[in-house]
Amino acid sequence: MLAKIQRRHVIIGMLFICWVVGFIDKTAINIAIIPISEEFGLTSDHQGMIISAFFLAYSMTQLIGGYLVDRFGVRRVLSSAVAIWSVGTAVSGAVTSAVGLAAARAVTGAGEAVFPAGGSVAITENFEKSQMARAKSILQSGASVGFAVGSLVITALIAAHSWQMMFFVLGGVGVALSTLLYVVMKPTAEMPILKEKVEKVSEKKRIGALLKNWLTWKIASVYFFTNIVFWGLQSWLPSYWVKVKGMSMVEMGAYSMIPPTLGFISFLTCGWLLDRFFHQKEKYLICIGSIVAAIFIYLMANTESIPLAFAYLSISNIFLNAISISVFVSIMKHFPQNSVGTATGLINSLAQLGSFASPMLIGAVLSATNQNYGIAFSVIVGCAVVVCAIATTFPAVHGKKPVEQTA
Repeated sequence: MLAKIQRRHVIIGMLFICWVVGFIDKTAINIAIIPISEEFGLTSDHQGMIISAFFLAYSMTQLIGGYLVDRFGVRRVLSSAVAIWSVGTAVSGAVTSAVGLAAARAVTGAGEAVFPAGGSVAITENFEKSQMARAKSILQSGASVGFAVGSLVITALIAAHSWQMMFFVLGGVGVALSTLLYVVMKPTAEMPILKEKVEKVSEKKRIGALLKNWLTWKIASVYFFTNIVFWGLQSWLPSYWVKVKGMSMVEMGAYSMIPPTLGFISFLTCGWLLDRFFHQKEKYLICIGSIVAAIFIYLMANTESIPLAFAYLSISNIFLNAISISVFVSIMKHFPQNSVGTATGLINSLAQLGSFASPMLIGAVLSATNQNYGIAFSVIVGCAVVVCAIATTFPAVHGKKPVEQTA
């Protein structure tokens, strides 16, 4: 029993480390673009193209990544994904043009797109359903850790060496992790958790059932609007703090460390809550999270005190994290095991369109209202309310199985 526990804990620990490094790789360009633009003489359009290349590839590859995990197995696909994004990161340090850098960032995004689905499948194969939320919360918290420490690691490497060396180091670390992950996930004689007994069906029937399941589209809609809320804040709050609140860049950067730090704790707490009190009742935590987030975003937008504003923002982020972890746990617990990867990829692919559209949506609102951030924040609050409205339509749970587990 001890060996089984140790194995699954090692696996989730390795996945956590990989995702921390993945988020550092993901955000590296946001800082590196400053010296890169000076060296290459890039225009703002070129900078935008380079940054957007990651997210475009990330969104487009989600679906195929989830399918590959279900089709060929989590060990090979997930370790290969880590290697691919790490190679893309390393190549980013060797390119000499904006087009080359954009292509390298697209490769990084394509590799990272496989990880959410692959991580979910790895959890379903190694953890009981009553433990999946806590395992997923640990994995998800890697994003907060990556956000929190990424800027320190990236700036230190650039200051000590160069932006090229920074990409080389991060890429090398990732390639080493991909090899170690492949070794750690080697099947043993006795797997920790027996796979669900799922009737073998054709790929057409399996995917067809997924597409016909209303829960697929409801979860995707919830996460789509959640991403509009989250990335609408992430994209425009820096400008709001500096232009409206008069904060300095240094002061804004220091305060901005607080939300992701608390986010790490909130992910772990939400995972425990989901397993302990909301097992197969995730929709209630989504509803609570969306309403509380909406309230505190409204309070943040209407307070004059900067410390209070960041306190309200931190609380809203905690409850937005509750929605995020609930979405992925809902997929793992409410869909057949042989479709978890495909379902995660499809839902996350659709939801990432919200991440892509959100900065442009809020920017359009600001342009149309003469930079009225109050109206922009109202749009974000409205999207949070929409999340709650959709979540209320999730199927009821009878016993241990949701009503709409299959089409």
